[in-house]
Amino acid sequence: MLNLMFKPHRTSLKSGTPEDQKLFAMLKLIPKEEAARARPPLAFALVIDTSGSMREYADQERAADLVRSRGLQSQVQSIGDGARQAYQLTLPTKLDQAVEAAHALVNDSRLVADDRAAIIHFDDRAQTLAPLSPLTERQALARAIQSLHDHSGGTRIAQGLNCAWRELGSLPPQTAKRVLLLTDGQTHDEDECRPVACQLAAVNAPIVAIGVGLEYNEELLRDLAEISQGRPYHIAQMAGLRDLIDAEVGSSVREVVTDLQATVATVKGVRLESVTQVYPSLSEVALDAQPYRLGNVPAGDFTILILEFTLSGIARPPSRVRIAQLGLVGHVPGLGRRDELPPLDLFVNFTADEAEVAAVDPEVLSYVQQKNVDRMVQEAVRVAGSDAGRARQTLQTALGMTQRVGNAAMTKVLQNALDELNRGGTISVDTRKTMALGGRTKTIKAGATTPMEGLPTNDEIRKLTGA
Repeated sequence: MLNLMFKPHRTSLKSGTPEDQKLFAMLKLIPKEEAARARPPLAFALVIDTSGSMREYADQERAADLVRSRGLQSQVQSIGDGARQAYQLTLPTKLDQAVEAAHALVNDSRLVADDRAAIIHFDDRAQTLAPLSPLTERQALARAIQSLHDHSGGTRIAQGLNCAWRELGSLPPQTAKRVLLLTDGQTHDEDECRPVACQLAAVNAPIVAIGVGLEYNEELLRDLAEISQGRPYHIAQMAGLRDLIDAEVGSSVREVVTDLQATVATVKGVRLESVTQVYPSLSEVALDAQPYRLGNVPAGDFTILILEFTLSGIARPPSRVRIAQLGLVGHVPGLGRRDELPPLDLFVNFTADEAEVAAVDPEVLSYVQQKNVDRMVQEAVRVAGSDAGRARQTLQTALGMTQRVGNAAMTKVLQNALDELNRGGTISVDTRKTMALGGRTKTIKAGATTPMEGLPTNDEIRKLTGA
């Protein structure tokens, strides 16, 4: 089913001390050739916001320029959730571009006749416009997509997700599932959203949560994606939606191992603190009950997880100790199998040799750094409005880490946030959302970690991250 590697960020810890010591272990996975050739059937639920704000022009700056240049007067436009002043322009709305992207998905040449899609809208209420249908019924799906224009109202995301759960919840495990959620506003039923995400997680239906513009709740979308082992995205302009969905289809058709689950047993004095998928995107794994659900594994690239352990309370003599054992089980739906892998042992040497204790594996440490960049970014976003100095210091440290690991995309995002803080003492809403959501899809495979002038040293980074 999988080729894998399980190794710690350091092979030696201090002997003779009961004090806390951190150990990070990298779980590196890639499907074997037999599994990689067997793609399972896919089922997509497109859950599209049809609230009144989705009828705004997709390119507001272009619309404003045309209004000014033509001297246009606004007209009252009646919509489902009231009335508003509008201008008559031949520009696409956000809903127009959502419809276009939905058509592109159901007509994607990478999807086959056995794949299925459901079309769902939500505003004040939600409705399944096309139940889960094979892609041989593209005409019926196309009609349902076009009918998105017929709806308007407020915003109730949970109702839309409930429709998705009703479509996907009864599918067998050999079907890979995906919920594509698109919204541009605050929902009126936030308290109901996370429980539905848990229901979707239970049937291994990840939510790809896409927020458009500046009004939506990025914390909610991040939670929905994390709970379900999906991905969150921020797009400032609807023009980016088509490429985003194209990338998600590409990712979906490569997921050949589904619902991977892990059990972790530790010896006395060892505690599992967290499990985090770091690549190809970042999300925390819930540790409320074993087995832990790790999500799906794509072919053609590695999936990287970091397990964080704390060792404390026992002064161990110089020795080699197995501190943890990892078990994995997952479905290979394309082959009609559920495979259980032999257990993986995690050993560490306890020694009084300080040089051995100081030695770290640069590949594992690189992923630990990327995990901690996300933690620092979330902290900076949280305090930026009340303590710009603290946010600046946190972002500068995170920036140094992204430069060290060679993550150019995230470096650019963090540098932009620092520039905004330095100019005006705050971070714009767009940049905040880009950091909070977009940063989770910008992790990279580990490369060289050579020292760079002006960046934190390896020792400084270890102190910051506990590694």
